[in-house]
Amino acid sequence: MKRIGIIILCGIMLASAASCDKSLEATYSKQDKNIEALVSSLTSQNEDATVEYLGGTVRVTVVQGEGEALRKDGSVSFYYAGHYVNGSSLNVNNLFATNYELFASTSKWNVTDTTAFTIKTLTLSEEKVVEGLKAGLEGVRAGDECYVIFNGKHGFGKGLTGIIPSNSALAYHLWIRGVSN
Repeated sequence: MKRIGIIILCGIMLASAASCDKSLEATYSKQDKNIEALVSSLTSQNEDATVEYLGGTVRVTVVQGEGEALRKDGSVSFYYAGHYVNGSSLNVNNLFATNYELFASTSKWNVTDTTAFTIKTLTLSEEKVVEGLKAGLEGVRAGDECYVIFNGKHGFGKGLTGIIPSNSALAYHLWIRGVSN
């Protein structure tokens, strides 16, 4: 009898996990639709924009830089504004972080720690970077201004991170200042 109870409990747990997976996939599917609407909005605002689909990440480059493209083992220096995507627009209401003082002030984003306004430099092969952002950074060039956008599957996942809701789609507005391979 005990064995039957364990088997039933295992069956319920598997069914519950499958239900959660379907619900999460539906969430990601909805996020992908929001991402496509955001990409459409960004490209309609800039006729010279280019769009690249990078295995779950989309990079929309609105200003083309020059020079060598960032490789997997290269370093990149940049300013950024990070947003969680909850529709088809990016605004101060879904901004979760920025290190770009000009962007913060023009967005009227209140920051108490002004030491946060320093350029970010990282080496793709050495730094722990969110999967979607890492995929979107590879290939950027110095001078690029771009958006790297991806669903929650390629973001922070199930854990709540600061003010970012779990499984959120994310968009990083990036101003690339330097690339070194």
